[in-house]
Amino acid sequence: MSAYADSKDWDPLGSASLSSVISYSQLYNQLVHYNSVETAQVEGDLATDWQVSADGLTYTFNLHDNVQWNDGEPLTSADVVYSLLRYGNPCNAAGRSGLWRQYSVPLEVADRDGGDCAPTNADDVVRAVDDRTVEVSLRFPSGAFIKFMAVDYVKILPKHLLEQGVDLNLSENIIKHNSGSGPFVLESYSSGNSYFVNRNENYFKPGKPYFDRIEHFIIVDTATLTAQIEGRNIDMMNGGFSNLTPREYLDLEQRMEGEYVMHEFPPSGNWGFMMNVKREPFNDPRVRKAVHLALDRDEINLTIWDSTAGIACPLGGMGHSFEECYSWPGIRPKDSPGGQDDIAEAKRLMAEAGYPDGFDTEYTARQAAGYPKQCQVIKQQLEETLGITGNIETLPSAAGYAKYGTSRSPDSDGDWKVSCQGEGMVVLDPDALYGGIYNKGGTRNYTDWTNPLVEEWFEAQKVEQDPDARREINKEAELWLADFSDNHWVNLGWNRFFWIVHRDIKGFHPPTTVQYFFKYEDYWLDR
Repeated sequence: MSAYADSKDWDPLGSASLSSVISYSQLYNQLVHYNSVETAQVEGDLATDWQVSADGLTYTFNLHDNVQWNDGEPLTSADVVYSLLRYGNPCNAAGRSGLWRQYSVPLEVADRDGGDCAPTNADDVVRAVDDRTVEVSLRFPSGAFIKFMAVDYVKILPKHLLEQGVDLNLSENIIKHNSGSGPFVLESYSSGNSYFVNRNENYFKPGKPYFDRIEHFIIVDTATLTAQIEGRNIDMMNGGFSNLTPREYLDLEQRMEGEYVMHEFPPSGNWGFMMNVKREPFNDPRVRKAVHLALDRDEINLTIWDSTAGIACPLGGMGHSFEECYSWPGIRPKDSPGGQDDIAEAKRLMAEAGYPDGFDTEYTARQAAGYPKQCQVIKQQLEETLGITGNIETLPSAAGYAKYGTSRSPDSDGDWKVSCQGEGMVVLDPDALYGGIYNKGGTRNYTDWTNPLVEEWFEAQKVEQDPDARREINKEAELWLADFSDNHWVNLGWNRFFWIVHRDIKGFHPPTTVQYFFKYEDYWLDR
């Protein structure tokens, strides 16, 4: 398999990187996961089944008997509770492993001796009924809760190792302590190059996995990836994401004459331009709105994505339709009268903010997903229209994530100013967008930007049970986000994802988003 970037994390706590979950997912299990054939259906993983109370506020999960960690210790409800409390603790970044906590009874924490931010009401949130039964309590009935629990990030980790202080974010510790319960066991990891896994001979699911071994090679360069596929050296991509453009995917499929299949996903992620609201001049909302109005989405779409990206609606069709958004300021074509008005207004805002001739800034781009090329096009546009100049810093994927993370602390402004980045939804639900971009602590909200109006809309729509009423709330929020009187994320368009799989790989059915199906326990080779 090919991986599009190096792993940033080996521990799911706070993890928000697709390049990471594709590495550690094979090593651990979840309570529940998505069915590998009916790919929108949630089923048990460690759990055999679950029940929901009549009022919808309590989920009771029943665990498989006789599940063991790879070191021989039993896997029990204590491990489940410990792991979920880590992810649910508000002192820890939510990442994607903690998105489910927006539905649960919130954990209350207190600083104890040694600075330990420990929960004081743990049993009110997650509790072990016995060794094989776990209860999770919600604040309100939610059909989305179980979907967020089922994504690959919500892994159950070994309590006995974490309590000993073993850092499972280090691959060498995973290997040394034989950590894991999943279908595969980590054999080796060479940073920036590869990681190899072998079949877990003691896996609790009889007969699985079918592969004896998977060799994952980290291939960032698109020419190298294409050459490896054309040379039949890669059987499939590790996840539905790479640095190829949609046209490059389709051209490759045609050249390979059907030997490889390009499985396409529904649009489930958006390309964006992040601005650090803690750094001048992007702490001025007028500057941020000027950038939003000046960017030519149609040109970006044509140059970068072969005109295949969806229209840049903030909520991706889950509020207003794409056709409606296409007429809005900033999003509408720049060769239209309205588009020319947008550029004029952008220049006026820049002058009002004290930058009539622009300013110098620094762009940061990870070496993944074509982000450097996106920044090149955006840099050229902003220089031509607003006089904003600056260099583009290109970093390895993990180093880029680390740099963005420098602005997480309330005491730090961060080491970056603007960046080209994407956010893939973990499930197809508006909550995933809010949780990824617009909520405090969101996976791509590195400055903890927040606005009370957005908070109110989010809370109102997530508890609304009527789909039409929920959409109306989100339409109101979307209009405000698109107006950009106070926003930090410029939506550039909705991306298309493809998962490259050789025709000899059997049992593969593409998931509804790119954020799950990385345990690989249900696939086999038939040559």
